[in-house]
Amino acid sequence: MEANKIKGPAKSIILPNGAEITYAERGEQHEEVAICGAFYHHTFMPVVEGLAQRYHVYAVVMRFDGVTDQKNSDGTTHWGNQWGKDVHDFAQALGIRKFHYIGKCHGTIPGWYLFKNHPEMLIDFCSFFLGPHTRPANSNEWASLLQGHDTSAMMRVALRKPETGLPKKMEEMASIGPNAGGPEVMTYGGYPEQLWGGDLEAIERDLRNAPVPVGYLFGSIDPLFKDHLDSNMRLWELTRGCHFTILQGECHLMELDCPERVVDEAFTFIDQAHKDYE
Repeated sequence: MEANKIKGPAKSIILPNGAEITYAERGEQHEEVAICGAFYHHTFMPVVEGLAQRYHVYAVVMRFDGVTDQKNSDGTTHWGNQWGKDVHDFAQALGIRKFHYIGKCHGTIPGWYLFKNHPEMLIDFCSFFLGPHTRPANSNEWASLLQGHDTSAMMRVALRKPETGLPKKMEEMASIGPNAGGPEVMTYGGYPEQLWGGDLEAIERDLRNAPVPVGYLFGSIDPLFKDHLDSNMRLWELTRGCHFTILQGECHLMELDCPERVVDEAFTFIDQAHKDYE
C-alpha cells in the first residue's frame, strides 16, 4: 500500500488482476458516490473533503508500478489506459455501479478512459484543467518546467499565492519520496488524446456525441492552459452540451490557492447538468 501518497487514513484493495490500489474514503454517510483519481492526495485532500460534504468520495491513487494488463504493441504499459481500467475495476470490485468522476489535470485521465470506454458508469464528468488536445501546442512552458527538475520554480508559476501554497506543495513532495512519477507522467499524464491513439477525428466525433455531461474548468493564468490555448478553446465548441468555465486570474494549482472554489465549481456543474431547463 502506498499510504504515503494519502494525507490521512488510507486503505488498499487487490484488484482481480493482482494489482494493489491505494485509496482514501471520505463522506461514508452519503449514498451518492464520487471518485477522484490523482497521483497523490495531499494538497488535493481539501477538495476531496469538500466533495465529501455531499458525496461518498473515493480518492484513488494512480499508480506507477505493479501488475499491468494494458499494453502497447511493444509490450510497454499504456499507463493512460491502465489508470482508467484501474478505476473501472476498482469501482466494480466495490460494487459501485455509477458515480460522478471528478478529476483535475492528470487526474482527468481515468475519467476520459471511462468517457470513451465505459460511459455507462458515469453520472457526469468534471474534467478540470485538462481536456483532449486536437490542435498543435501554442507553447511549451509547462513541459519545459517539468523537464527542468526545479520543483520550486515550477510550482511558483503554477500558484496564484506561492507564499502560502509553495511550502505545502514542497511538504507534499517530500512526503511522497522518490516515486513521485517518471517518464510515464510526461507520456500520459497530460495528454488524454493518447487514449484515442492520437486519432483526432475519433476524438472530435466522441466529443460531439458526448454520452455524459462534461464540465470543464480552467484558470486564465495557468501556464498549461495557455500552452494548449487553441485546443482548450475548441472544447466548448466540440463537446456536446458541455459546461465550460474559465476563472480569470486563477492558476494551475487551484486546489492550493482556493480549494473551496474548486468544490463549488464541481457542485455548480453537477447541479446544472441534471436540471431540465426549458
